[in-house]
Amino acid sequence: MLGEKIREIRKEKNMTIKDLADKIGVTSGYISQIERNITEPSLTILRKISAALDVPIYGFVSEPSVDTFFIPANARQKLNFTDCGIQYEFLTPLARLNKISPKVEVIHVTMEPQSWGSTEMTQHLADECFYVTKGTIEVHFPSKKYVLNEGDSIYFIENIPHRLYNPTNEKANGLSIMSPAIY
Repeated sequence: MLGEKIREIRKEKNMTIKDLADKIGVTSGYISQIERNITEPSLTILRKISAALDVPIYGFVSEPSVDTFFIPANARQKLNFTDCGIQYEFLTPLARLNKISPKVEVIHVTMEPQSWGSTEMTQHLADECFYVTKGTIEVHFPSKKYVLNEGDSIYFIENIPHRLYNPTNEKANGLSIMSPAIY
Protein backbone atom coordinates (compact mmCIF):
# COMPACT_ATOMS: atom_id res chain seq x y z
CA MET A 1 0.00 0.00 0.00
CA LEU A 2 2.79 2.47 0.88
CA GLY A 3 4.66 1.71 -2.33
CA GLU A 4 1.53 2.15 -4.42
CA LYS A 5 0.93 5.60 -2.89
CA ILE A 6 4.52 6.63 -3.58
CA ARG A 7 4.18 5.50 -7.21
CA GLU A 8 0.83 7.31 -7.58
CA ILE A 9 2.19 10.59 -6.22
CA ARG A 10 5.44 10.28 -8.22
CA LYS A 11 3.43 9.85 -11.42
CA GLU A 12 1.16 12.79 -10.49
CA LYS A 13 4.35 14.87 -10.27
CA ASN A 14 5.45 13.62 -13.73
CA MET A 15 8.61 12.18 -12.22
CA THR A 16 10.29 8.98 -13.40
CA ILE A 17 11.67 6.35 -11.04
CA LYS A 18 15.16 7.43 -12.11
CA ASP A 19 14.37 11.10 -11.39
CA LEU A 20 13.24 10.24 -7.86
CA ALA A 21 16.15 7.88 -7.24
CA ASP A 22 18.69 10.49 -8.41
CA LYS A 23 17.05 13.18 -6.29
CA ILE A 24 17.36 11.17 -3.05
CA GLY A 25 20.60 9.32 -3.78
CA VAL A 26 19.44 5.71 -4.17
CA THR A 27 19.18 3.32 -7.10
CA SER A 28 16.22 3.09 -9.46
CA GLY A 29 15.93 -0.58 -8.52
CA TYR A 30 15.50 0.34 -4.87
CA ILE A 31 12.68 2.78 -5.69
CA SER A 32 11.08 0.13 -7.90
CA GLN A 33 11.20 -2.38 -5.02
CA ILE A 34 9.59 0.16 -2.68
CA GLU A 35 6.84 0.95 -5.19
CA ARG A 36 6.10 -2.76 -5.71
CA ASN A 37 5.98 -3.29 -1.91
CA ILE A 38 8.91 -5.73 -2.07
CA THR A 39 10.87 -3.70 0.45
CA GLU A 40 9.91 -1.09 3.03
CA PRO A 41 11.84 2.17 3.10
CA SER A 42 13.54 3.31 6.26
CA LEU A 43 12.15 6.41 7.94
CA THR A 44 15.13 8.38 6.64
CA ILE A 45 14.47 7.30 3.03
CA LEU A 46 10.73 7.92 3.39
CA ARG A 47 11.47 11.45 4.60
CA LYS A 48 13.75 12.00 1.60
CA ILE A 49 11.04 10.70 -0.75
CA SER A 50 8.55 12.99 0.98
CA ALA A 51 10.80 16.01 0.44
CA ALA A 52 11.61 15.06 -3.16
CA LEU A 53 7.93 14.69 -4.03
CA ASP A 54 7.00 17.80 -2.00
CA VAL A 55 4.35 15.85 -0.09
CA PRO A 56 4.12 15.50 3.71
CA ILE A 57 5.02 12.04 4.95
CA TYR A 58 1.43 11.34 5.96
CA GLY A 59 0.43 11.87 2.31
CA PHE A 60 1.64 8.33 1.62
CA VAL A 61 -0.99 6.84 3.93
CA SER A 62 -4.50 6.20 2.66
CA GLU A 63 -6.76 8.92 3.87
CA PRO A 64 -10.36 8.64 5.01
CA SER A 65 -13.00 9.97 2.66
CA VAL A 66 -13.43 13.75 2.57
CA ASP A 67 -16.58 13.65 4.70
CA THR A 68 -15.15 11.35 7.40
CA PHE A 69 -13.90 13.07 10.50
CA PHE A 70 -14.81 10.42 13.07
CA ILE A 71 -11.91 7.99 13.09
CA PRO A 72 -12.54 4.81 15.11
CA ALA A 73 -9.54 3.49 17.03
CA ASN A 74 -9.41 0.35 14.88
CA ALA A 75 -9.49 2.37 11.63
CA ARG A 76 -6.59 4.73 12.25
CA GLN A 77 -3.85 4.88 9.67
CA LYS A 78 -0.48 3.67 10.97
CA LEU A 79 3.10 3.79 9.77
CA ASN A 80 5.61 1.40 11.35
CA PHE A 81 9.35 2.00 11.02
CA THR A 82 11.09 -1.15 12.19
CA ASP A 83 14.53 0.30 11.42
CA CYS A 84 13.94 2.88 14.14
CA GLY A 85 11.49 1.15 16.46
CA ILE A 86 8.81 3.82 16.09
CA GLN A 87 5.15 3.77 15.05
CA TYR A 88 3.00 6.73 13.97
CA GLU A 89 -0.76 6.46 14.41
CA PHE A 90 -2.71 9.33 12.83
CA LEU A 91 -5.47 10.65 15.12
CA THR A 92 -6.70 13.42 12.81
CA PRO A 93 -7.93 13.33 9.21
CA LEU A 94 -5.08 13.10 6.74
CA ALA A 95 -4.59 15.81 4.18
CA ARG A 96 -3.91 14.52 0.68
CA LEU A 97 -3.47 17.12 -2.03
CA ASN A 98 -6.66 19.25 -2.07
CA LYS A 99 -9.13 16.84 -0.44
CA ILE A 100 -8.80 17.90 3.22
CA SER A 101 -7.06 20.90 4.76
CA PRO A 102 -6.84 20.26 8.51
CA LYS A 103 -5.61 23.11 10.69
CA VAL A 104 -3.89 20.70 13.08
CA GLU A 105 -2.40 17.22 12.86
CA VAL A 106 -2.14 14.88 15.83
CA ILE A 107 0.01 11.76 15.68
CA HIS A 108 0.23 9.16 18.46
CA VAL A 109 3.85 8.03 18.66
CA THR A 110 4.95 4.71 20.13
CA MET A 111 8.67 4.13 20.66
CA GLU A 112 10.30 0.80 21.40
CA PRO A 113 12.71 0.59 24.36
CA GLN A 114 16.14 2.13 23.81
CA SER A 115 15.34 3.25 20.26
CA TRP A 116 15.72 6.39 18.21
CA GLY A 117 12.80 7.91 16.33
CA SER A 118 14.94 8.34 13.23
CA THR A 119 18.43 7.48 12.04
CA GLU A 120 19.36 11.16 11.78
CA MET A 121 18.14 14.62 12.81
CA THR A 122 14.96 15.60 10.94
CA GLN A 123 13.06 18.81 10.41
CA HIS A 124 9.71 19.72 8.88
CA LEU A 125 7.65 22.67 7.74
CA ALA A 126 5.41 22.74 10.81
CA ASP A 127 5.56 24.00 14.37
CA GLU A 128 5.29 21.06 16.74
CA CYS A 129 4.22 20.41 20.31
CA PHE A 130 5.30 17.02 21.62
CA TYR A 131 3.60 15.63 24.75
CA VAL A 132 4.70 12.44 26.55
CA THR A 133 1.72 10.30 27.60
CA LYS A 134 3.70 7.32 28.95
CA GLY A 135 7.32 6.73 29.86
CA THR A 136 10.29 8.92 29.05
CA ILE A 137 11.30 10.37 25.69
CA GLU A 138 14.34 12.51 25.04
CA VAL A 139 14.14 15.25 22.40
CA HIS A 140 17.58 15.94 20.94
CA PHE A 141 18.39 19.20 19.15
CA PRO A 142 21.79 20.02 17.61
CA SER A 143 23.06 21.71 20.79
CA LYS A 144 20.69 20.59 23.55
CA LYS A 145 18.76 17.60 24.87
CA TYR A 146 15.49 17.67 26.83
CA VAL A 147 14.27 14.72 28.90
CA LEU A 148 10.47 14.56 28.88
CA ASN A 149 8.68 12.35 31.39
CA GLU A 150 5.01 11.46 31.44
CA GLY A 151 3.00 14.71 31.35
CA ASP A 152 5.87 16.87 30.05
CA SER A 153 5.69 18.71 26.74
CA ILE A 154 7.94 20.72 24.47
CA TYR A 155 7.12 23.19 21.69
CA PHE A 156 9.43 24.14 18.84
CA ILE A 157 9.05 26.04 15.60
CA GLU A 158 9.33 24.73 12.04
CA ASN A 159 12.64 23.72 10.47
CA ILE A 160 14.37 22.98 13.79
CA PRO A 161 16.43 19.76 13.44
CA HIS A 162 15.44 17.26 16.11
CA ARG A 163 15.44 13.59 16.99
CA LEU A 164 13.52 11.49 19.54
CA TYR A 165 15.01 8.79 21.76
CA ASN A 166 13.49 6.38 24.29
CA PRO A 167 16.28 5.78 26.84
CA THR A 168 14.30 3.30 28.96
CA ASN A 169 13.68 -0.44 28.88
CA GLU A 170 9.92 0.06 28.36
CA LYS A 171 7.82 1.35 25.47
CA ALA A 172 7.09 5.07 25.54
CA ASN A 173 4.20 6.98 24.02
CA GLY A 174 3.63 10.58 23.06
CA LEU A 175 1.51 12.90 20.98
CA SER A 176 2.93 15.01 18.20
CA ILE A 177 0.68 17.98 17.52
CA MET A 178 1.64 19.98 14.47
CA SER A 179 0.45 22.87 12.41
CA PRO A 180 0.48 21.45 8.88
CA ALA A 181 2.56 22.98 6.17
CA ILE A 182 0.75 24.34 3.16
CA TYR A 183 1.57 22.46 -0.03
